[in-house]
Amino acid sequence: MLWLLPPVLLLVYLLYRAKRPRVRPWAGVWLWQRGRRQRLRPRLDLRLLLLLLAAALMVLALEDPPLGPSPMVYVVDTSASMAAREGAKTRLDLAKERLLPLLERTPEAVLVRAGEKPEAYGPAPGIVLRARLLELKAKDREARLEEAMALGRRLLRAPVLVVSDGPPPPGADGYLGVGSPRENLGIVAVAQGFLALGNSANRTLTARVEVGGEVEEVPVPPRGFARLENLPPTFTARLLNGDALPLDDEVGFGLRRLGVDYPRTPALERLFLLLGATPGREVRVRVAVPQGPPDGPTLFLAPSGGDPTPVLLTTPHPLLEGVALVGERLSPPPPPPSSWRPLAEGEDGVGLIYHTEGGLYLPPLAAIQDRPFFPLLVYNFLKPYREVRTGLLSPGETLLPTPGPSFLPQGQGGAGRFLALLAASVLLLEALLFRPKPQAQEA
Repeated sequence: MLWLLPPVLLLVYLLYRAKRPRVRPWAGVWLWQRGRRQRLRPRLDLRLLLLLLAAALMVLALEDPPLGPSPMVYVVDTSASMAAREGAKTRLDLAKERLLPLLERTPEAVLVRAGEKPEAYGPAPGIVLRARLLELKAKDREARLEEAMALGRRLLRAPVLVVSDGPPPPGADGYLGVGSPRENLGIVAVAQGFLALGNSANRTLTARVEVGGEVEEVPVPPRGFARLENLPPTFTARLLNGDALPLDDEVGFGLRRLGVDYPRTPALERLFLLLGATPGREVRVRVAVPQGPPDGPTLFLAPSGGDPTPVLLTTPHPLLEGVALVGERLSPPPPPPSSWRPLAEGEDGVGLIYHTEGGLYLPPLAAIQDRPFFPLLVYNFLKPYREVRTGLLSPGETLLPTPGPSFLPQGQGGAGRFLALLAASVLLLEALLFRPKPQAQEA
């Protein structure tokens, strides 16, 4: 509404000047000329000033500006890409510089650190949260901005301002984007004997990777990925030309001895000795029918099974990597709950092997303990829990997100009614000061 201010004030001025001048009697021409010379000196026109003031107040009342600084929720991205260098500073340093003046003048605020697990500070006066803001560090694998926004809104009903180097998340009331396109190479994935590299640049870059004292050169396509294979089963790797982001330049991959809690039967003793497992509680083995999703990694062995039936269909899944099941004859276990999905099926769609997140359900041990696929199937189940990866970020962090245009939250109104009342008071004052005088009645 502020664009109305110049034309409204101009209209009031022109209408005021266009009125007919008041008739003043003069005793002679020479007195009129003398009075005209005196009127050339500018004088304050109080009535015009009051009318212009009232018009300006009415336009401001339509704008309805806030009465003062309003409460605010500030969400700050602390993912690893915010540690990317922008000249002498990082993206997080730039975010702090832009956010600090807003935070200090906020009467009540919540500051949310948006990482893999969002953390909130407040509600408290913004100046109190200043130290918390300056302490933030960028190191998380990813930033869960929408979870952080929901956490802030639960603590304080106020507009949410997000500061990030990625695009603004849905539902943000305000957004400050930091960062610029940068060239970066990084290691984005590792596995046994393998690693993958990512390139954020718009041109092909050659990555120099040191593994076991030897340096390998790998061309990485623009905004894409490349792989380096035939590495040792366990290794550490270091990128020698990582550019903008140092957090994705050094990684490691290893295997650890896993603690398994299992029934002490000769077949399972031999199996877990072969797989290098030790007694423990990280993974459990139970002879039972699952009653629901497991609360931890659990291998279920059916207590009983039906008549053996051939495997006719298998579902593509990492658990079946290298496992040949088609043609095997397995005893169908008692059906588990619907949350479990079949990995292998027999005639008429009967389930023979089931899986769910963190769980594997097999036929009775006696029916499968001497089959070749059994050790490999258990190895695949334990594999994710044996592998240890260090230094990895999500691929999106290595590719360095690009921010969008910034926008601030719309200020909450409240001053409009007071400005309208003030405009009415000014008009009333003008009417009282310049009311027409009663004319004397002629005899």
